[in-house]
Amino acid sequence: MKHLMTALILCAPLATTAYASSVTPQTLHDSVTKIGAAQAISHLNEQEFQTLTSGITKADPEWLKLVPEIAPGIEGGNASTLVEALARALSKDPKNVISALSDPVSASLPGKEKVCTLPFPGEADASLARYYRLTEPALKKMGEKGKSCLDDLHKAFGKIRTTAQDQQNFSLNRRKITPALLWSAMEKDGAEKVASSLSVASRKTLQDGISQGDREWLMIADALVNVTDPQTRAMLMPALATALSQNPGDVLKVAEGHIETEILCAMPFPDASASALSAYYQKTQTALLRLHRRGENCQKVLQREHELMVNKSR
Repeated sequence: MKHLMTALILCAPLATTAYASSVTPQTLHDSVTKIGAAQAISHLNEQEFQTLTSGITKADPEWLKLVPEIAPGIEGGNASTLVEALARALSKDPKNVISALSDPVSASLPGKEKVCTLPFPGEADASLARYYRLTEPALKKMGEKGKSCLDDLHKAFGKIRTTAQDQQNFSLNRRKITPALLWSAMEKDGAEKVASSLSVASRKTLQDGISQGDREWLMIADALVNVTDPQTRAMLMPALATALSQNPGDVLKVAEGHIETEILCAMPFPDASASALSAYYQKTQTALLRLHRRGENCQKVLQREHELMVNKSR
């Protein structure tokens, strides 16, 4: 008997581990059907509940379908966690998230009305701005069905933006600019006004950030790519071309529909030496090759320009 008890104790962690990873949309659905939402949720251990919320965060349609079923059994901290997961799924699959929330049974979910209002306590303003930029266009594509949620999102972000502006009372050209600072300014005054108000030093900081291929700076470039300010436009082209060697995938996304490949990928550096252009060619070609077919057109232009340069030097 003593040996049997020892064996059971030793096996217990293995059994717990196996159980921790066993929950699926189907098993949870079966559990809700059999014993009700409240008991089904209470029977989940921490890892299983995390599996549930992770599936919802990723906008897995099978997990999202379960939201109306489990809503009556969610309360307290679990409710806040579920609401945040649903909010994070909005940018990925707004249709199924809103469908789940619109189900009459979901009305019992505590905090349901907060899903579209940036329910991320403690999140940095820059992170909230990124979330807003991803989620707003996704909701707009839904048209009338996404309007209510979109209105709530606009109101929530408007309050955060106003608060941030009141707290910071920033001036673009009195502080070293950052992507977050530029986003705040563009949300307030628009990209065109911000572009035209940049000082020489601020524009240089912006150019350096974009040239390094940093994703946050490239998102700023994407917002500025259509401005008419001549100095900003003149800065963007060489900055984006330089960034091709660092982050070609994101640069090509920014340029798509705005900047011709024939110009962007043609080494637009009129004052650069032949040796500098050759070094740029080697580095950028290697980066573009990693994109495979996505980088083919740009690579062809780059190679053609390099060959022309080599032929001229002979």
